[in-house]
Amino acid sequence: MEKENIKAKKQDNQEMSECCKPRNKGIKSGVLAGIIPHAGCIAIIVFALLGVTVANSFFIRFLSNKYYIPVVFSISLLIAGVSAFFYTRRFQNRRIMSHWKYLSILFASVIIINLFMIYFVFPVAAKLNNRQSEGYYSIKIDFTGLPCSGHIPLVISELEKVEGIKAVNYVSGDTFEIFYDSGLINKEDILEQNICRELKAKEK
Repeated sequence: MEKENIKAKKQDNQEMSECCKPRNKGIKSGVLAGIIPHAGCIAIIVFALLGVTVANSFFIRFLSNKYYIPVVFSISLLIAGVSAFFYTRRFQNRRIMSHWKYLSILFASVIIINLFMIYFVFPVAAKLNNRQSEGYYSIKIDFTGLPCSGHIPLVISELEKVEGIKAVNYVSGDTFEIFYDSGLINKEDILEQNICRELKAKEK
């Protein structure tokens, strides 16, 4: 009986020790859950920076989906939920409210990381690829159907494949500036490209 009490006390102490340190665990799990669903966008950025355009076609169908953001957030929350499930299973007391610190940090981290990726990381990464094309005409286009900023490299890589388009620079929001050779292509032709029609592009 005494041995069982000692064992139970050790387990309680271990649980208390773990529960007193939920912050780092919650943040790490939240960051991971927030980043994983953006793997496609991250790959597109890496390929664009490396000049690899063929690989981008693999991601086009998925990344051009207008429900991309809800899907990404859902996957992030699902991964966080699985992480929370396995975390709470380690303890005798598996009630949600008993682990509210860990869970609140976990899900808050997921939301923050997703917003950080969409509104900061992807736009900044896209602008690293901007370049000047002096001597060519340019047109500014709003891609009103752009699901999120993670799709910026996709737009750039698709348009730069078109003959006559010399450069595609990201400006801000859903706006791009496209430099083109007027002897090979005109504004109307640019707006008729598949990626422009899919993402509801219009001249600014």
